[in-house]
Amino acid sequence: MISEVSVRYKLTNSIKDSTRFETDNLAKYHLSFQINFDLFRICVIDSESNRCLLLEDYSFQNIYSTSDLLEQLEVLFEDHILIKAGFWKSITVGIKNTQFSLVPESLFEKDYLKEYLSLNTTLDKEPGEEYHFFKQKHVEAVNIFATNERLTAWFNNMYPLKQIRYVHHSAPMIEAIMLQKDTAKNEHSIFVLVEQHFLTIVVKQGKKLIFCNSFTFNTSEDFVYFILFVFDQLSLNPEQCPVVVFGEITHDSESFSKLYKYIRRLSFGTKPDLVRFGYQFDELFDHRYFDLYNMHLCQG
Repeated sequence: MISEVSVRYKLTNSIKDSTRFETDNLAKYHLSFQINFDLFRICVIDSESNRCLLLEDYSFQNIYSTSDLLEQLEVLFEDHILIKAGFWKSITVGIKNTQFSLVPESLFEKDYLKEYLSLNTTLDKEPGEEYHFFKQKHVEAVNIFATNERLTAWFNNMYPLKQIRYVHHSAPMIEAIMLQKDTAKNEHSIFVLVEQHFLTIVVKQGKKLIFCNSFTFNTSEDFVYFILFVFDQLSLNPEQCPVVVFGEITHDSESFSKLYKYIRRLSFGTKPDLVRFGYQFDELFDHRYFDLYNMHLCQG
């Protein structure tokens, strides 16, 4: 029984624009989730005004399998009346992992999803792995990723009247970055999204996507190494190429301090220009939740 399950999640952030959020208007709102064994995040965007109305961030403890994860989701949803509602305008689930690959749209064949992924990531980490794809809207590439069929089945069962869009967390990150205004059209720019155990690096030149990949890291030395590795692979100059960081990193962190020794033009990202925020969100660092805020860009 759910009442006998030990709770292994903790709410770490909860922001609500109570002046604009109305439960009677859920049919106008887009609901986004992001999930892996370490975290579960919720975001609600008013689709008409592009205003962020709600953000919740949960951390998981001692979750090592999809079975553990689903057990905790059952408990969390049981206590959360709002997200259990079934009449949202649209729903997107973002899978946060390193099991993804980008393939040029001209070369993409949907019958070979596993083969594409097997070229640069470890598959079959658990029984029941399945493969999805998302055609990026602002670059000519297809984002292919892996997740567990039990997880997608759980969400589909939770919202039986909705066609849920599943994406990899890199997809909204790429969409938002490509929509940003360019200060120098031919200049390379590097964007780094940091989570607790891995980072995702996107490189663009003007409106061209040059590079996107994720790397797991355990130390600040690893963190710096992978970013400088990308510089080296693309023959970019750390003295000139700007690097913008998002996510779970702070100004006084060891990782940021060490990276600052090598990167001349290092800065923290800001909230997305295309999304509006009430004063309630001022308490959050602007560079956090960048991909979560932009999940709605992957709909429609």
